[in-house]
Amino acid sequence: MEWTSRFLTERGVLAMPKKILVAVDLSELGERVVSYGHSLAHRLGVEATFIHILPQPYLWRGYEPWVPPDIDSEVREIAEKKIHYFIRKAEKGLGLESHEHNIVIEEGDPADSVIRFAREGEYNLIVVGYRGHSTLEYLVVGSTAAKVARYAPCSVLIYRPGFEPF
Repeated sequence: MEWTSRFLTERGVLAMPKKILVAVDLSELGERVVSYGHSLAHRLGVEATFIHILPQPYLWRGYEPWVPPDIDSEVREIAEKKIHYFIRKAEKGLGLESHEHNIVIEEGDPADSVIRFAREGEYNLIVVGYRGHSTLEYLVVGSTAAKVARYAPCSVLIYRPGFEPF
């Protein structure tokens, strides 16, 4: 039995994730994904990193006369503060004391950035919401969750509200 268990664990069949990447947007669903990912990480006793992908910076460039030149840093700061707020709220809901978590804010295509970050960081599990913030984006470029699930270098858990096992 011991040999079989060790063999299967080495092959990843019984191995639990060691690092979880939680991909979030700043929507109401994003807040629930943060809470779910945080709870999952604590229940498994593993490290969780929260990642948010900002739109490509060139999207703002046509608005330069009306948009402040430091808009990228301001948007990044707002996103980080909101994710910190989501995490603190999740910790309070679980009755945990506030503690540090890795928060990563990147720019680019959401699915490609999450996949690349997971690969480079050797994450074992990605948690992502079943739909993104923008319906228009979904119709035009497809589902970020589907793309992450299809091309990720590790397992992907697609969070859907109402089906929480804990």
